[in-house]
Amino acid sequence: MTQDANSNAAPANEGAGTEGKHPLDAIFHPRAVALVGVPSGESQGASLGFFTSLLEQGFHERLNHGLYPVNPKADEIRGFKAYHSLLETPDPVDHVISLIPARAVPMLVEQAIQKKVRSIHFFTAGFSETGDEEMANLERTMVEKLTAAGIRVLGPNCMGLYVPYEGLAFMNQFPKEPGNVMFVSQSGANAGDVVRGLGNRGVRFSKVISFGNGSDLRAHHFFDYAITDDETDLVTSYIEGVQDGPKFLTALKALARVKPVILLKGGLTGAGARAAHSHTGSLAGSTQIFDAVCRQVGAWRAETMDDLHDVSIAVTTGLKHVQGRGVCLVGGGGGTAVLASDALATAGLDVPPTPEATRKELSEFIPVAGTSINNPIDTNMGDAETTDRTLRIMARAENIDVIVTNASFGRNADEADLDELKRRATDQAERLA
Repeated sequence: MTQDANSNAAPANEGAGTEGKHPLDAIFHPRAVALVGVPSGESQGASLGFFTSLLEQGFHERLNHGLYPVNPKADEIRGFKAYHSLLETPDPVDHVISLIPARAVPMLVEQAIQKKVRSIHFFTAGFSETGDEEMANLERTMVEKLTAAGIRVLGPNCMGLYVPYEGLAFMNQFPKEPGNVMFVSQSGANAGDVVRGLGNRGVRFSKVISFGNGSDLRAHHFFDYAITDDETDLVTSYIEGVQDGPKFLTALKALARVKPVILLKGGLTGAGARAAHSHTGSLAGSTQIFDAVCRQVGAWRAETMDDLHDVSIAVTTGLKHVQGRGVCLVGGGGGTAVLASDALATAGLDVPPTPEATRKELSEFIPVAGTSINNPIDTNMGDAETTDRTLRIMARAENIDVIVTNASFGRNADEADLDELKRRATDQAERLA
């Protein structure tokens, strides 16, 4: 039985413009989505994946939402009525996802203008990122026509939007629960990795945007949107190149004043810059420039994807902002302490000596042989009580702002022991705050 995906859709023009505290709001809150170029067979490729992801998220089941597959050779796709062209779909269609080849795009552009859609996402690739001047001109022409008609463009060459509040997704098995983290990415693969990687650690997202070539909408547009987005408390971003330097800096600075921002920059080496140019057609900048930008605006710079994940966890779990640079290392193993000390010093942090009064406290229960009580502190695989006492004492040390530990909790430590230790550490931190 063919399902009419328009059964929940709003009448034409109903609710138009009502979301609107920001010009981009409509992009994240479409009433109906048309997918142009959805394959009709049983293929499991990316093009069909967009459709199945929306079905999995339940976009079509939400009040006033319509979902319309478009394929000129199909009457039904996955139990849904298929339309032979965008113009045949019911009104309104707010958002279009283009899954067709690049050379077929001009006809779709004309139909989108006639249909008066609000936004169009081009998963379609093969434009300026190829280095082909003809395809670069085609990209410029289509964007000029669409934006002149008031239609915003996402991409081309991108994965688009993941908005769990609205049931929008570009990959299967994304969490349905919304959160408070926005991720703005030039790379669709990195966007998917962040959603799944941080999702496995309990982080949930308000919005994830993969914008690819950025022919119209770019990072600074989404930074500006995030400033007043009540659903977003943390903004993270992967950037390969910045097309509008002053606009990027202005938006980033304004955003960092009101919300924490974590940036990961790709293309900082010669090899990375070449890869970035072939990936999204971006011109990369130097490490020094990007470091200076982050320092100037007060944003965190992540050096790797793991860094971005870890800093995101630190921010979303409510860790207080650290004022000083003094770090205490508590653990077992001299080699680990040496490497950790090098890493901290490279990052501009200090590993100060243990104060004399604190050394006296530690010497009362940490034996001399095989240990160290002079920061880094080596408890030589001590038991849970030794670890507990050490951490609590170092939390009071006058020159210590952060404690990093890989200390042993004892061979017989169970989950209850660890929970109790975490509770004590939290209580101690709150008393010192």
